[in-house]
Amino acid sequence: MSSSALLERYSVLRASDIDAFRTSVSQVLTPHRLTPHRGRGAVTADVAVAPLGPLSLVYGQHRGAELGVTLTEQIDYYDVNLSWGGHNRITCGADEIVVDRNTAGIISPSMPVSMRLSAEYRQLHVRIERAALEARLEELLDRPITTPLVFRPAMDLRAPAAGTWARAVTLLVGDLGTGTGLAAAWTLGDNPWSAFLMSGLLLAQPHNYSAQLAGSRAYAHRPGPLRRAVELIETRPGSDLSLERLARHAGVSSRSLQRHFQDHIGVSPREYVQRIRLARVRDELAAAGPGSGVTVTEVALRWGFTHVPRFAGAYRRRFGESPSTTLRALPEGTRTDTSNLQEEL
Repeated sequence: MSSSALLERYSVLRASDIDAFRTSVSQVLTPHRLTPHRGRGAVTADVAVAPLGPLSLVYGQHRGAELGVTLTEQIDYYDVNLSWGGHNRITCGADEIVVDRNTAGIISPSMPVSMRLSAEYRQLHVRIERAALEARLEELLDRPITTPLVFRPAMDLRAPAAGTWARAVTLLVGDLGTGTGLAAAWTLGDNPWSAFLMSGLLLAQPHNYSAQLAGSRAYAHRPGPLRRAVELIETRPGSDLSLERLARHAGVSSRSLQRHFQDHIGVSPREYVQRIRLARVRDELAAAGPGSGVTVTEVALRWGFTHVPRFAGAYRRRFGESPSTTLRALPEGTRTDTSNLQEEL
């Protein structure tokens, strides 16, 4: 994979200062420390960032020394590392991956990571937001997931599906580089490249839901009682959704409905209800606008959570952050004070 001026139209940094390089990359990826090794003078660097909604392309290039990278915070997104020249030795827990023209490295959220970048190294990061990728997986499975999505760290680009995915990324990079292609010109809502690459990654690279994803067609043949219960949950998630009410609505016993959920969806009715409610809360908190007067408590209560501390714990386990952190993503001064909840949230 090569390019004379990768994503030059999206350049955000050209510097001969290693600290400027670290700061620039930290702003779009994760805070880290850089340690030069075997240097031959000043380290020069380039950074480019092309945002495409929930997916971003982050290009980094440096010259002048090998660089050791130690993350100072765990990542909260998915990061596919592709070499455009040179190599990167990534250590993820007990796994070690050498990123080169035949192998990409995938870092999943919360993984402990260190890297060793070769001199004259050029790397493209495909950053995918965690909530977006997990939501896409749930769409493909047609059910909520119950544990975090974790990929196999090494991606063999010589494998047919993975190779196709990597070539699609290369095509996207070239399309963005022209400034006149479909990717750069798209103005009709979410850019379709993001959805395509997220779905492709889930299908091309093994992860802890691959087996379930391969058999997801079975979920299209759900029993009528299950379909009725799921429809009620998804259309009225803030209402009374006790097991007894769901069973009455579905026209079966509570025990039968529980069996349907376990056999066809893999979770209990209660777990399914909680996942749907948490997703609605997150959507509302993330969409809250200036002057909305939104508080975490009122949103949680509106979607059926009656015990705020338990809700906050479930939210953190599901999304990797507190609900108040989601709300704080708004610009300063645009949200209601939630200081009374800080102890709980």
